[in-house]
Amino acid sequence: MSMSQHTAETGVGLAAKAAPPVSISIATVAGYQVSELLLWATLVYTLLMICHKLYQIYKDVKGSEPSK
Repeated sequence: MSMSQHTAETGVGLAAKAAPPVSISIATVAGYQVSELLLWATLVYTLLMICHKLYQIYKDVKGSEPSK
C-alpha cells in the first residue's frame, strides 16, 4: 500500500466520521430540530436494514432451490 493511498483512505475515513455531526449542525442552523432529524434517520436506517434482510433471505431461498 503506497503512502498516498493510505493518506487518501485516512482522508475518506475522517470525512465519513465528520459527516454526521456536520450535517446535524447544518440542519439545526437551517431550522430543523435534532429530534426530528433523529426520527427520520431512524426510519431510513430501519427501512434499509429490513430491505437488506429481505434481500439476504431472497438470496438464501434462491440459492437453495435445486437446479432443473
